[in-house]
Amino acid sequence: MPANRIEGRTDVFADWAWQALLVSGACSVVLGAVVLAWPDKSETISGTLFGLVLVATAATQFVVAFGAHIAGGLKWLEFFGGALALLLAVWCFGSGQWVVLLALWTGLGWMIRGILQAIVAAWSERFAGAGRQEIIGLLTMIAGLVVALGLFESMTALSIVGGVCTMALGVSEIMMAARFTGTTVETV
Repeated sequence: MPANRIEGRTDVFADWAWQALLVSGACSVVLGAVVLAWPDKSETISGTLFGLVLVATAATQFVVAFGAHIAGGLKWLEFFGGALALLLAVWCFGSGQWVVLLALWTGLGWMIRGILQAIVAAWSERFAGAGRQEIIGLLTMIAGLVVALGLFESMTALSIVGGVCTMALGVSEIMMAARFTGTTVETV
């Protein structure tokens, strides 16, 4: 009888969702590397890059909203969180001159994402290893708090912290995609 890659778990994501998570994670790692490697960029480019970081965050939340087999209320929460991340991304695109605003918008987006990830993991009975997802969600929320309340005075400082956090979020998405691939194995 075929079983999923993680023995004993039921299908959490639709067949296509793990691939979307993988792409979103890879994009986050690349964006984080660009933000980190180019700390002295102009304010306009900074606003654009941090806006793209939030677009990647929204994409991940939309993947969960549309591709996860979770309760309807949790899907709505994830969809609402993705929509808020897109709104914050639009604000980032226009706030490049203000380091504090970029940090606030990015941090708020990550806090919302982290809280929702922890809630979905805690309330969904279908996630195997839900405790790890709760911890990642709480760490994401803490990263958002650090970025939002960091009182960064220079774009360089925000770029270093934001780049490292974005890369860490991307790696966590890639790891989640690897756990939820659509491959099956035979169990004996």
